[in-house]
Amino acid sequence: MKELITLLFLLTATAATAWSQSSETAAIQQRLDEYFQATEAKDWNKVVDMVYPKLFTLVKKEDMVRLFADMEGNGMVFQMKDFKVNSISEALAHEGERFALVDYSAGMNIRFTSAAYQDSSMVNVLQASFAATYGEENVRYQKEDNSFDIQAEKTMFAIAPEGSADWAFMENNPGQEGLLGTLIPEVVREKLGSGE
Repeated sequence: MKELITLLFLLTATAATAWSQSSETAAIQQRLDEYFQATEAKDWNKVVDMVYPKLFTLVKKEDMVRLFADMEGNGMVFQMKDFKVNSISEALAHEGERFALVDYSAGMNIRFTSAAYQDSSMVNVLQASFAATYGEENVRYQKEDNSFDIQAEKTMFAIAPEGSADWAFMENNPGQEGLLGTLIPEVVREKLGSGE
C-alpha cells in the first residue's frame, strides 16, 4: 500500500510538472503568435511593446520604433512572413525571471527600389552578405524586381517575470554577443545552449 501511495504521488508530481511546462510553452507560443503577426503587419509599436524591456535601458523605445519604420525609407522594401516555431526550450528560472530559447524559421523578401542598389556589383555584394549570414542555399535573387527571398533559421530568448505569462522577446543574433551579455545572464545562455 505504501508503494502504491508513493507511486501515485510521483505520477501526480510528474503530471503537474509536465502540465506546468506545457502550459508555459503554450503561453510562450501564444505571445509568439502575436509577436509574429505584428511583425508581418509591420505594427512596430506592438512589436516593440513585446521586446524585452531591459533592452530599453540601452536604447529608447521611440528610437527603436523609428529604426524599424525607417528601414523602408532608404530604397528598400521588406516583408517578413511564414513564421514557424521549431522548438521552445523548457523555461529556466534565474533571479526573478524565466528564460526560454525559441528556435524558429521565417521567410523574408527584401526588395531594393533605389537605383544605387540595382548595379550588378552592388547586387553581388548584397548576395554575398546575405549568403554569409543565412547560408547560400537559403538566398535566392529575383532579377525581375531586384529582390532577395531569404529563408532564415533563427533563435530568440523568451523572457517573463516569475509568475507572469507576459513573455517578451529578444533576438539571439550572431555578432551581438556583447548586447546579449549585457541583458541575458551568462549562466542562462550557457544552460539554454544559445549557440555562443
